[in-house]
Amino acid sequence: MTVPSTPPAPSEADHLLIKKYLIYTLMLDVLEQDIDSIRQVSLYMPEVYIMRLSKLQSEVTVSLTNLRSDMRTRGIRVYEESKQKEGMEALYLCRGYRRRLFLLWTFAKTEVKKEMSAYLGIDLSTCSES
Repeated sequence: MTVPSTPPAPSEADHLLIKKYLIYTLMLDVLEQDIDSIRQVSLYMPEVYIMRLSKLQSEVTVSLTNLRSDMRTRGIRVYEESKQKEGMEALYLCRGYRRRLFLLWTFAKTEVKKEMSAYLGIDLSTCSES
């Protein structure tokens, strides 16, 4: 049996890893902004909310670390990230192939909301607000 001379092309699973990577990094940004906002408003017990969001930050950081390890194992490396008016973009190498992933802000917001609610154990289908 011969070994292929070129590495396998990026798969849908590789693409999903990059998407999750962008969503997790955005989640960390959102959580940091929310913690800062809570510190600036007058709440009865802000430390409770800050502690919960900080714990969530730690959980997301662990997930992101595991995701990065999986990316390394698969030969994937993000070499540029940028936030633009319309959305966020990642340029990455996947086993030697250059690829680009662009997420519109509306899509990214929805994905962050889904991921965050999953971490918090909240069923979004029961919420009346969007």
